[in-house]
Amino acid sequence: MQIGFQGNTKNAVFDPDPRAKFAMLLAVNIIMISGGSVGVEYALRIICAVLPLVLLLSIRNYRTALIYFILLGAAVYCEGMVLPHTHGVAGILLMIPCGILTRFMTGYMMCWYTVRSTSVSEFVTAMDKMHVPYFLTIPMSVMFRYFPTLGEEYRSIHDAMKMREIGQSVKNPFTYIEYVLVPIMMSTVRIADELSAASLTKGLSAGSRRTHICRIRLNALDILMIAGSFVMIVLFFIY
Repeated sequence: MQIGFQGNTKNAVFDPDPRAKFAMLLAVNIIMISGGSVGVEYALRIICAVLPLVLLLSIRNYRTALIYFILLGAAVYCEGMVLPHTHGVAGILLMIPCGILTRFMTGYMMCWYTVRSTSVSEFVTAMDKMHVPYFLTIPMSVMFRYFPTLGEEYRSIHDAMKMREIGQSVKNPFTYIEYVLVPIMMSTVRIADELSAASLTKGLSAGSRRTHICRIRLNALDILMIAGSFVMIVLFFIY
């Protein structure tokens, strides 16, 4: 079984350096969660909303990009065209999902792209080049592989239950809990222990400076992305 959620980026149009991805991820989350709907903040939010779409298309993940475009477009349309004419309970019920999508979905997709397009080796190398302490690098590298591995475990359990034709009926949710969720809960502890042991075995906790087989280097496009991300953050806080 292949551990990890990292996609094949060999056919990607361009593959930014992990440090550039982290800078864009930081800018997108700050601006989208705290930004307003007027002036410079609104323009910055539009740029941040388009950014994950472009990056998803760059790794040829067209299906996810289409879903993101449809959901975000529908939420923005509802906020701008439907909510002003909706009042009472209906307005509240519509405002909550639209607000969640417009505020958090872009940051989530940016994080999803970062995990999808960055291997653990690239992540650890980038953290080392940024001189991040190992007590932060180790748990973050484990987290980088934990959730994708847990997703693979869920799919395996779901397929096994589907072959046995159990746990598939919506009419009996307790059967689903017994045959699917309970094994997942038992797997979480095992997966965390195995990934932690793998990280320590690779010498991530060693006191001396580690060498890396993976080579990463900032190019002109990466520097432009990092600079653009920090310019957007500065403009956001100034205006």
